Amino acid sequence: MLAIMNENIEKNLRMVVEVSTRKAAIEEWRDASEKQLVPLYNYRLDHIEEVVDLAKHIASGTDVNMDVVILAAWLHDLAKPGIGGIPAQHHGIASAKLAENILPEEGVNPEIITQVSDVIRKHVGLTLKKPLEPIEAQILWEADKILKLGVIGFIQYILNGVRIEPGRSLNRIAESLREFLHLASDIAQCMVTERGQELAQERLKTLRELSKYLDGELTLVV
Repeated sequence: MLAIMNENIEKNLRMVVEVSTRKAAIEEWRDASEKQLVPLYNYRLDHIEEVVDLAKHIASGTDVNMDVVILAAWLHDLAKPGIGGIPAQHHGIASAKLAENILPEEGVNPEIITQVSDVIRKHVGLTLKKPLEPIEAQILWEADKILKLGVIGFIQYILNGVRIEPGRSLNRIAESLREFLHLASDIAQCMVTERGQELAQERLKTLRELSKYLDGELTLVV
């Protein structure tokens, strides 16, 4: 019976299973990647496309320059690690400079390019001490941060996490989600636009529920 087993047996058996499966798991992921003509998961592209959609939604029906919002959303992370290789804290400035080089080739008006560059420079940071100006910068910031809330953000976190922190268990993922909830609440409080506030609160609620259900399934008592 389990009750009379040495308390270290399960720990030892887990180690046996981990060692036995490790090589195969590494080879399975490597083989899967090498056989594809596309990445197993292109997190950065997925993130940017979602930010573009969110930015359009938040900006629609408001008195903003939609061209600036859309162009900035497409290029806001172009220099982010994984694309341009720039340290994360500097990617706003670097992405703005890349936008200044790319957009003239697309025939974009120089005045618009200047505005796009300014908006991109201001989108960094997980929280705000005060609303950003112009409103286009606030909209991009909101779209970028709202994406970190809710189911989409959590799925992206898991998929991208396979590369960033390989070997994480579901228990560790659940722990990370619990730790993130406080920051997620702070992020949601920084929304200024009406649609941004609504989306942030809806997704934050979903994220909290998801964390609760995940913890519930992982902490079954025998």
